[in-house]
Amino acid sequence: MRVKMLLATGLISLTSVANAEPAFFAGISYLFDEADRGTLGFTVKALASDRTDRPSAAVGFSVYPGASTRYGVDVGVGYQNADAAGLVSYDLLLDRFSMSLGYADLRND
Repeated sequence: MRVKMLLATGLISLTSVANAEPAFFAGISYLFDEADRGTLGFTVKALASDRTDRPSAAVGFSVYPGASTRYGVDVGVGYQNADAAGLVSYDLLLDRFSMSLGYADLRND
């Protein structure tokens, strides 16, 4: 549990060193569930930077609908380009890793 808390704290602290405005992200998330299957869901996140062609830290909320709807809160890192982003996150509530792809409201300069 200590390692997970240190990882989460480190990823969250990356958002505090941003030199740009935060950005909004909405997309599809894939939660790495049990060993042989995963779960698709929807996610919204705040990105640490609104600049294109840059890596960014993120913090967000996810919903995984299905027979038993699950909710998650995650921290992660990724890359953003041309109003889109790809992120790898760790879900603190569900204790699993996830990947997200989707639209990011970025400044194109």
